[in-house]
Formats: sequence, structure tokens, C-alpha cells
Amino acid sequence: MRGLLCGLLYCSLWYGSIVAGFLFIACPLLPLLLVSPPWFRKCGDLLFSCWELYPTALLDIFGVKVVVSGDHILPQESAILVMNHRTRVDWNFLWAAMYQACLPNVVAHKLKFILKDPIRHVPGPGWIMQMNGFLYITRRWEEDQGRLAKILDYLIALRSRTQLLIFPEGTDLTPLSKAKSDRYAQEHGLSPYSYILHPKTTGFTYLASYLQKSSYLDAVYDLTIAYPDNVPQSEADLVKGNLPNEVHFHIKRIPSEDLPRDDSQLRIWLNERWSRKESSLEEFAKKKVLSAKAWPMVRTTSLIVAFVFWSVLTGAMVLLLIVSPIFQLWALAHSIFFIGLSLFSTGFNQLEMGWFWRWKTHAIRAKLH
Repeated sequence: MRGLLCGLLYCSLWYGSIVAGFLFIACPLLPLLLVSPPWFRKCGDLLFSCWELYPTALLDIFGVKVVVSGDHILPQESAILVMNHRTRVDWNFLWAAMYQACLPNVVAHKLKFILKDPIRHVPGPGWIMQMNGFLYITRRWEEDQGRLAKILDYLIALRSRTQLLIFPEGTDLTPLSKAKSDRYAQEHGLSPYSYILHPKTTGFTYLASYLQKSSYLDAVYDLTIAYPDNVPQSEADLVKGNLPNEVHFHIKRIPSEDLPRDDSQLRIWLNERWSRKESSLEEFAKKKVLSAKAWPMVRTTSLIVAFVFWSVLTGAMVLLLIVSPIFQLWALAHSIFFIGLSLFSTGFNQLEMGWFWRWKTHAIRAKLH
């Protein structure tokens, strides 16, 4: 019972903070998009990176130790992050790893995930991730290639040094996905993996090649995640209070100049990284550490401020939703707006990028006159 109560409290605070940020901060920012899309994007990125401190603080409060080792992530870089996908909720612990990896610039990075398209429809989290410029793919390459090209062109036009996270395995490690991965390995004469899935190389290769050709890739970061004890496989496990005692991350930075330039060589490079990852996780299963040189956990005042701020904001949202008809109407109007975007477009990204190119054209014409 205690575990269930802790899980419900953790997930309620986590989810509530997202909805509160959406209603109190993100939605009021929408008019800024009409005035200046670049400033809208900067403010949106800052909002999200500030929110990431909250789940980091929650994990610390609920006794989850996040152990990070390897190379620091430089938030001013345009980079691709590749990570194995052990469970559906890996990203929930990644915020704490990014907090440690980016110290002291904890709110300077612009991390954006590449996710499955249905996730953008989730009320609250899906909407705020749309507004933060997360990339959604359908697994139909003809369509996904166009989507990726448009948003990459947009980020390059903004000169936004963004970190793009992709899960090359495409899904989390389960008995079913492992069986599929093993069949793939058998068909292609590859060794089966025990701790990871064989990566799908198309998406990563396209991203790396596109950014290389645009001279806009500074590095690739190879992240490995591992759980030494409890493994929460899904959101339901978190609700039940099945939080891990520890989550381990190891980070390896590969400079852009050390990457192959040819697509086929990029595919080989990624497969080699995954082979090393399998060996690393096999060793982890025995020793329960990814590296003997883990960083000490640093608790800054920013975590305390974030915990207080987002908790108060969440409480205020709940109160206003109960007692304020005006706030209820505000929440309803924006919910309908984003449901409409989800149903009749590819999401907020389509609206934001479309307006940006029109705004830029008008700005250029105004300068000429």
C-alpha cells in the first residue's frame, strides 16, 4: 500500500506540473509566436529545461539515485544523443542524468526527443512536447524523412544549438521485441543480443548525414542506461510505486570529425557502438556499475527552487480548476485547440514552422524597403 501511495503521489506531482506549466506559462506564450518565432522558441526551450529540474528533484526526494559517469554534455553544442531503450520510462530518469551531465549550465541545453507519433496526442505531456519542438515519427520512412528535413531546416535557420535524442532500437526491451530482434539477427547473420536490441540505423544515419552536410553537427553522445535492481517497464509500474533504487548512465562523446561521412559507414559505426554497449551491459550485470569513476551527486539550490515553484504552481492549478470558471474556460479553450491540432495536422510544429517562414519572408521584405 505504501508503494502504491508513493507511486500515485510521484506520478500526480509529475503529471500535474506538466499540465500546470502548459496552462500557466506555455499557453500565455503563444502570442509571442506571432511577434517573433525565434524568441518564442528560446522562451519555450528555457521553460522546458527549467521544468526538467522538477522531476530531477522528485527522484531525489523519492529515493531514486541516478548515477552518471563518462563525458559531460556540452549544452552549447548541436548534437545527436543515441541511447538504448531498456524500458518505456527511460526518459523519466534521463532528466536527472542531463542535470548532472550539463552542470553548471543545468538550464542551458535544448534537449528534444524523437518519439513515436501517437505520443503527441497525450493530453498535457504530448501538447507541451509539441510546443517544445519534439520530433514525432510514424515509422513510414517516406513521411518521416520529410518531417525530419523540415524541422532540421527550421532549427538550422534559427541557429538553435539543439541536442536531439533518438532511440535507435525503436522500442523498449521486452520479450516480444527481443524475439523480433533475435529473428532479425538470425536473418542477417548477426549475433543475438541479451541486454539490448539490434538498432535500426536509418533514422540516425539520416540525422547525422543531414547535419553534417549542413555543417551543423558538433558531436554525437552515446548514452547507456542500466538498472541494477528494480526495472519499471512501463508507466503502470511507476504508478504502483515500483521505482528503482538506482539508475546508471554512462556517456561517451564522439566529436563530429571522428564520425564517418558516408551513409553506409555511419550504419556500420552505429552497429559497432551497439556491440560495445552489449559488452558493457553484460559486464554491468556482473558488477552493477557502468564505470568505476561515477560523478558525485550535486544538489544545487536550483533543485529546491524548482521543487517549490512547480509544486506551488501545480497546487494553484488544481485550486483554480475547482473554483474559477474563467480558468476552467481557459483550460477548456486551449485543450480544444490542441486536440484540433492533433486531429487535423501533424501537430504544433507544423503551425510554428509554417508561421516562421512567412514571418521571415515579411521581415526580409521589410528590410529591403
